[in-house]
Amino acid sequence: MSSHRLPDPVPLGVSGAVTIPLARYQSLTGTRPVVLLTDDQRHEYIAARLRQALDRPVTSPGSEGFARQALARFPGVDLAPHFAEKALETLRDGQIHNRTAISPGVPHLAILFVAWAGLHGELQALRYGNYLSSLYRTGKRFVDQGMNVVGILEIDTYLRDNADPDDPGCSLDETFEVEVEYSYLPGWAFGSSAPRTPPFSSVIMLNPDLCDDEERQVLDKLMTASSGPSR
Repeated sequence: MSSHRLPDPVPLGVSGAVTIPLARYQSLTGTRPVVLLTDDQRHEYIAARLRQALDRPVTSPGSEGFARQALARFPGVDLAPHFAEKALETLRDGQIHNRTAISPGVPHLAILFVAWAGLHGELQALRYGNYLSSLYRTGKRFVDQGMNVVGILEIDTYLRDNADPDDPGCSLDETFEVEVEYSYLPGWAFGSSAPRTPPFSSVIMLNPDLCDDEERQVLDKLMTASSGPSR
């Protein structure tokens, strides 16, 4: 896209929330088209970055392998564009937004995508002590609604859009940061009657650093139960 077709002001970054007068943009960048102008373009870019981040979780190295098995329960479906819509909402209003997907095959598996405004290290204090309990409540709500899922994979996605009007020529890959963390709770842990299906009934994947003392006690009991005799 040539610069004479750019709007005035020019939206910067991924969300477009930061803008710069067209004349200043041209004086600082020349004619380089480094902006996203429509929400469709923004969703497409965010989805591409999400796909990359899914293979590089910031905690639990190797958890991406299990996450890929969970995502494979949605054959022929690319969930990234659907998750990108919620990510863009979070980038714009700074609030938490989420989207849930239930796999079509039996037993059903749930994926909960949660978009956070800020990076992983910045939000740990906010999440501390309301981590395992929150995931449990989500699973219990599924059961109460008659959806007996084999487990829940939570994909927490931490987002930062660092658009700088003093440096509008900076590439989107430099200004936009995405971090992913996986958590997983099998259905039996929250009362689901879904058939036991390996590996989804035997894996527990949680970040103990986010658990307070009470949640750690619950986590210890879950880990003991998961390593005991076949349920």
